[in-house]
Amino acid sequence: MARRAHCLVLAYPAQGHINPMLQFSKLLERQGVRITLVTTRFYYNILQTVPPSIALETISDGFDNGGLKEAGSFQTYLERFWQVGPLTFSELLEKLGRSSDDHVDCVVYDSFLSWAPDVAKRFGIVVATYLTQNMIVNSIYYHVLLGKLQVPLTEHEISLPAMPKLYHEDMPSFFFGEYVTYLDFVVSQFSSIHKADWILCNTFYELEKEVTTKQFQYIDCV
Repeated sequence: MARRAHCLVLAYPAQGHINPMLQFSKLLERQGVRITLVTTRFYYNILQTVPPSIALETISDGFDNGGLKEAGSFQTYLERFWQVGPLTFSELLEKLGRSSDDHVDCVVYDSFLSWAPDVAKRFGIVVATYLTQNMIVNSIYYHVLLGKLQVPLTEHEISLPAMPKLYHEDMPSFFFGEYVTYLDFVVSQFSSIHKADWILCNTFYELEKEVTTKQFQYIDCV
């Protein structure tokens, strides 16, 4: 029997990220790809039902007993996760690589886990980044990264390429001087996107055709 390609899907440990990556995993599985979903040890214990055909593996975020709540603050959580996550993900890839049956052919990682491509490529594994939020939201964050949208917002009317006029009420609350850590977090998902071999997005293309096309044009130019 021919060996199936093995894809590791690395998800950020939050339901809004797990769900789209799990749905994408099911699509890959229908194409004959073997899937292993990876989440944190804490989130594994509260993860809702996953199809039995999809294997589960874990890494550590440094707070295995309580996750974000154990960390006490989002800043503390991210700092520790970004230290421990790459190390334990590397250990997982090394473990799976010892067996020819479990060898990983591709890593699909949540774009929020910006350290993932560096780890995977050390093992010679091709990587795809998955943008779990819709492309309009991604485009807003990306323009912040490029400096084309200044935060905190001062102008009431915001004009961005390929998008309708936006106003303060359309924008996230952390664009107004609060939750700086979270703003840095959502913007940093693009910091390593150029290292991915493929960029995948969660979008209804016919509804977001123009902004999706423009987004990838900007990425190609940076």
